Amino acid sequence: MILDGIGLANKIKNEVREEVKTLKSKGITPALRCLVSSNDKSTRVYLNSIKRNCDKLGIDYAEVETNSKNIMEDLKSLNEDDKVHGVMLMHPVPTGVDEISLLDMLNPQKDVEGRTPKNLGKILLDIPLLVPCTAQAVVELLEYYNIPLKGADVTIVGRSTTVGKPLSLLLMSRNATITVCHSKTRNLIEKTRHADVVVVAIGKAKMIDENWIKEGSVVVDVGINVVNGKIVGDVDFDSVSKKASVSKVPGGVGTVTNAILMRNVVRSAKGM
Repeated sequence: MILDGIGLANKIKNEVREEVKTLKSKGITPALRCLVSSNDKSTRVYLNSIKRNCDKLGIDYAEVETNSKNIMEDLKSLNEDDKVHGVMLMHPVPTGVDEISLLDMLNPQKDVEGRTPKNLGKILLDIPLLVPCTAQAVVELLEYYNIPLKGADVTIVGRSTTVGKPLSLLLMSRNATITVCHSKTRNLIEKTRHADVVVVAIGKAKMIDENWIKEGSVVVDVGINVVNGKIVGDVDFDSVSKKASVSKVPGGVGTVTNAILMRNVVRSAKGM
């Protein structure tokens, strides 16, 4: 089975579009602001993608250009603006500025990426407010395809605060048994070979092939890499798909992630 995210993403976007219409009928226009302090090429590509989604769904989108001198004041202004419902702090932040301090400043109810200490902490307490979009996308993609999670052995390769760590907590709340691996894990291949579900988020193109997984397992590829001008995942799709169910790249987790980001903006506009 191929885990295609387009169907789920369209379902979420259709729901968002209807909710936006309802909010606008009440005089509320969901608004997203991106705080930008860099001309980084990959950041620009991501911003263009966000804008396209906002435009299609009726969400008010704008960028706020800032620098190391003004970034804290600009963030404070966005926090205090009642007409702004979602705020994204774009990478990279200016040199000499502590990103964790900025995230700690961000109003958790406007933190549509789920990156603030408060939102991450609420996942630990099993009372999530806004969850990191990619981690949530993995969970919803698995549930969309009715992949059993209760009692399942799940191996996550990658321990970032936006995917691996929050995802481990989200899956534990669904009664899965979790193993989180990283660059210092010994015998990594043994951990993935015995898992019912493998989630890969390591940023190494096609690292995971059929030798890394067991027959009949489910593999979710979170990776996005560019090889010879083509986007590929962390999983060797051609070999793994002969042995396991696997998500597509592109068209898998990333597509759902973008839709969930839009949904989070609307949830913030609704006051949760």
